[in-house]
Amino acid sequence: MQITSSRKPSAGTRTLCKLLASFYDCDYFNRGKMGMEDVLGQTEGSTLMIVGEYHGNPGSITMYDPHGSCVLSLYVSLSLSTEPYPRSRQTKPFIEGEGELASLFSRLLQPDPVEDAFRPLKMLVSDSRLDFLEADLTLFSLKVRTYRISDGDDNCS
Repeated sequence: MQITSSRKPSAGTRTLCKLLASFYDCDYFNRGKMGMEDVLGQTEGSTLMIVGEYHGNPGSITMYDPHGSCVLSLYVSLSLSTEPYPRSRQTKPFIEGEGELASLFSRLLQPDPVEDAFRPLKMLVSDSRLDFLEADLTLFSLKVRTYRISDGDDNCS
C-alpha cells in the first residue's frame, strides 16, 4: 500500500499520513502538483490511500485498488492519543471487525488470510469508527462520519 495527501496538505494532514504509513509499514509520498494519473502511476499496482482535508484538518480518505479503481470514500475526523508512535514492526497489523468497512479493509489491506495469533498492531474497524491500537493501547482513532463504497465505475468524488 502507498499513502499520499491532497495537493496542499496542512501539517495535521501530513501528520495523519505519516501515522498511517508508520502503522501499516508502507510508503508515504508527497503529492505536490501530481495529477491523479501520475499519482496512480506511482503506486506500482498496490492499494493507494489519499488523505484529504476539510477546513484545514484531515477530513477524508479515498482508497483505490491495485487496478486504479476507486473503491472507498470516507469522511472522517481524527482523534489522537497521548501514546507514542507505533514501535512494533514484526508483522503487519491485524484487521478486526464486522460489517461492510471491515470486510473491505481486510480485502484491500490484508488479502491473505492470517491466523489470529498475537499481533501487537491491530486495526479495529466498525461502520462508525477506525481504531489503531498497539498492544491494546489506542494510538489514534478516526471517527467515520460517512462513507461510500464504490464498485469502481465512478471516481468516488
